[in-house]
Amino acid sequence: MTHLIRFPVSIPSDWQSSKALTVADPYLRNWLLDTGSLTERLQSHCMNFELTVIGQRPMQPELEEISQFSQSNHKQSEQQWQIREVLLSGNGLPWVFARSILPQALCDMEFAELGSRPLGQIIFNDERFVRRPFQLLTIPPKHTFQQQLAVDLDMSLWGRRSVFNFNHLQLMVAEVFLPDCPAYRQLER
Repeated sequence: MTHLIRFPVSIPSDWQSSKALTVADPYLRNWLLDTGSLTERLQSHCMNFELTVIGQRPMQPELEEISQFSQSNHKQSEQQWQIREVLLSGNGLPWVFARSILPQALCDMEFAELGSRPLGQIIFNDERFVRRPFQLLTIPPKHTFQQQLAVDLDMSLWGRRSVFNFNHLQLMVAEVFLPDCPAYRQLER
């Protein structure tokens, strides 16, 4: 499936504060607002977990994405970035699409040997990474995003993103739960 996905996929930009967006299903809401490692939670729901890198390369994030970072001593828009997009799969099914906006400086240091390792393995084992509050997103059925990933077009998808502070640097991780994700198990379709 990943060979059919064109990098970068990107994610729609209709993000809202987690307090402003109502998630009716408490089970799904728990998944969306869980501050622990999503990778570890997914691994606990399957026998075979796999991370597939769709693409990673130096490139400028969307202006909307850059606007989520706090202004620091140097301008965020002049900083060099890498975009990383991956699929997290359980038992052979794609469960989560993730897009990360990474400062090049972090890619040269902490993430130099990342490869196909989950980003969460580093972030959640290093207390220097501090997560800011979540933003949530719902993507309506038949959206271009679903078409790009070749997933069920008749279902709304939910996503979450947050910025992490690391010393003077910031990175953003956005995750969209795909139709087969365990987060939807209690939803009626």
